[in-house]
Amino acid sequence: MGAEPALVRVPVDGLGAVRGDDLAQMSQLCQRTEDALSRDGVAVTRAVYPEAAGEACAACLAAGLDGLERMLALPQTMAERMRGASLRHFVPVWPASAEPCFAAALRAALAGEAGAILVEALGRDAELREVQLIVSEPGAAAQDVHSDSNWSADAPRLVTMFVALHDLLDERMGPTFFWPNTHLPRCFPGGVWLAPTASLAAERRSVWYAQRAGDAVLMDACAWHCGGANTSGTRRTLLAASFVAPDRDAAAERVPRLGDFFEITQ
Repeated sequence: MGAEPALVRVPVDGLGAVRGDDLAQMSQLCQRTEDALSRDGVAVTRAVYPEAAGEACAACLAAGLDGLERMLALPQTMAERMRGASLRHFVPVWPASAEPCFAAALRAALAGEAGAILVEALGRDAELREVQLIVSEPGAAAQDVHSDSNWSADAPRLVTMFVALHDLLDERMGPTFFWPNTHLPRCFPGGVWLAPTASLAAERRSVWYAQRAGDAVLMDACAWHCGGANTSGTRRTLLAASFVAPDRDAAAERVPRLGDFFEITQ
């Protein structure tokens, strides 16, 4: 394996992007009273079996890009033609069990700490809400900062797991940038959750995580984030799986659940 790139260092009182390894080092200075996902709204986990995870991710990547080619070959709608060619693609994968390689990649990512954190946050019966490939082509512009959900005391918790399908070590590839401590009302003055804007994001520090194939970033759906600009010559591809806390009032229909993808040993 190649050497890790140098960490991005910023002044303690400065703003801007910092690589996730730095954030983890700074967090170790504080007493850890809860897991990083609950505390920060975002957490990175490493593949327990890197070689097996790498093989599963390579198969998933090949199948996913084949699906992308088929999707791009479909006739475009008028709105799509008016928008022009896109350099960022979202390829739905449903159900994940339709292609064994996608289920294998999820199992590999959930085999270690990621699975334990998700069970703690959502429960073993959490429903698999969505699976998709996120592809950023060279030249893709950065996204606007956004959240996938607006905070509500009544809404079930939703967490997305971003699995790197190949090594993502270079910031020029346009990794996802996250704004820690933006997922709950307690993160803001006055205890009122705020939807992200460019001006609010500029006042806080963002973070990105260097990932090997099979590593995963877990994100609370209310956390602020955006895909970065891909200024490299390399396509960047992630597998994104979203799990939601089970709705006890819903009919007991058979849907894929978190516990289907791994075993927990007590």
